[in-house]
Amino acid sequence: MRFRTLHTTRFSYDLPAYESHNQIRLKPLNSDCQRVLQFRLKSDPPASVLEYPDSFGNTVHSISVHPPHNELAIVVESLVERLPEPQAQFPRVRFSEYLTDDEARSREQYEFLHASQYVPFSERLKKFFWSMRPDPREEVAQFVRRTVGYIRDQFHYEKGVTTAYSNLDDILTKGCGVCQDFAHLTIGILRLAGVPARYVSGYLAPEPVQTRKEPVSEQASHAWVEALLPNAGWVGFDPTHRGRVTERHIRVAVGRDYADVPPMRGVYRSAGKRQSMTVELHINESTETDILLSEQIQQQSQQQQQ
Repeated sequence: MRFRTLHTTRFSYDLPAYESHNQIRLKPLNSDCQRVLQFRLKSDPPASVLEYPDSFGNTVHSISVHPPHNELAIVVESLVERLPEPQAQFPRVRFSEYLTDDEARSREQYEFLHASQYVPFSERLKKFFWSMRPDPREEVAQFVRRTVGYIRDQFHYEKGVTTAYSNLDDILTKGCGVCQDFAHLTIGILRLAGVPARYVSGYLAPEPVQTRKEPVSEQASHAWVEALLPNAGWVGFDPTHRGRVTERHIRVAVGRDYADVPPMRGVYRSAGKRQSMTVELHINESTETDILLSEQIQQQSQQQQQ
């Protein structure tokens, strides 16, 4: 399946801004089940752009605009090919066997086994973990699946209760949250059990119109987790939807938690005091005809510039 994403971020300032510097992580990742076919980034006003990888392999774009400007728009367009996720049975490894390699695994996967900014090993988390800790006879993959389902059953989805800067203690206190909160809590439980877990930011493409159960409302970024399963590698799970990721999950960035993968962060100078930001996201399934037409338009544009 091929998906075209259009992610637009607009800033408005009450007084002109200058020396605006933004760091974005919005280019989808290449992997065994995902391939980036096209990618385009543009800004208005025009910016100086530098691309480089971060320590987790995500693509980072540094965008700088020095002249004064009242508004700044950053538009990122991608065409991604997604293949179905492998659905083979996972190797049956019990925790009693798995934990014999715990010390070596802790050294190799330190960043994904220990506490992080949004995943603190608080007393509240430890008490919650104790209520669902794995049995030594339980298989690792089964525990991961049980955790994903259990967390979503215990906490309901509600916008506005938490923020992008909330850690997992907030969802434990309030009893509800959004995809980011479910991901952080799942990661915390898995890490306390000794299973390496990492945070994934990306997009969830809507179902086709003919099979869609509910109308598509405002589209937004999504978050889920990946667990390192024995003899299977990193496997994606979506706690918000109680199961494995599908070919409609578009991976953009991975890290220890949200602090490593924010879509955008930046600074600017201004005599003003107020800034507003709006984000628009559109995801559409793309056809072969759409791709050929897009390539023709790009070729014509390049020829006109020569």
